[in-house]
Amino acid sequence: MANDLKYYEGSVAQIDRIPQHIKELYATAFEIEPRWLVDAASRRQKWIDQAQSLNLYIAGANGKKLDVTYRMAWLRGLKTTYYLRALAATTTEKSTINKNSLNAVSSQLESEAAAVPKACSIDDPDCEACQ
Repeated sequence: MANDLKYYEGSVAQIDRIPQHIKELYATAFEIEPRWLVDAASRRQKWIDQAQSLNLYIAGANGKKLDVTYRMAWLRGLKTTYYLRALAATTTEKSTINKNSLNAVSSQLESEAAAVPKACSIDDPDCEACQ
């Protein structure tokens, strides 16, 4: 179970042996629709004198989702939103999961055919460091 949780980034939604009623109780922040976060915050705002620190969690954030979420927060009377959390474009390697094989870093180091990385060039728009 620990390896499954690591593999799925803490989410229980894709683990088959967990019953559906348990999956519904334990969702990650990114699996909850941002509109529910804004709605809950707007309801409790009535009893808060100054402001609350509302973190928004948006998976696959894009301009439209952000626009809709922030407009909804404004129309519902929220005084502030604090942080916007979005999922990273890449994830970390699951090197602590035992799959009876070397992880990618070890495999690359041991490979004699490992390519030498290119130097960073300002002319290369695909350079990961420059993005």
